[in-house]
Amino acid sequence: MAQQKRTSKFKSSKYEAPKQRRITKEQIAKATYKDVKLLEKFISDRGKIRSSLITGITKQEQAKVARLIKIARELALLPYVTTSTYKQSYNRR
Repeated sequence: MAQQKRTSKFKSSKYEAPKQRRITKEQIAKATYKDVKLLEKFISDRGKIRSSLITGITKQEQAKVARLIKIARELALLPYVTTSTYKQSYNRR
């Protein structure tokens, strides 16, 4: 009998290849929680922190960015939830 090729049903990934870096390593190294414009690039439109697969940064840089975003949220420099998401959930009630 002829052998059949095995194909995996999990072959395709939900994420594509990482996007090109828009932010340099130096910018991330010098970043602080006060750099709101820089940190907003790592937050989705729903207010979630984007993964390193999507942003194209390393694990160490991702951990630093996540920590800075959390500090900025605590100090009310960044919102926990965007206003559009809040309005949508408020209108459902």
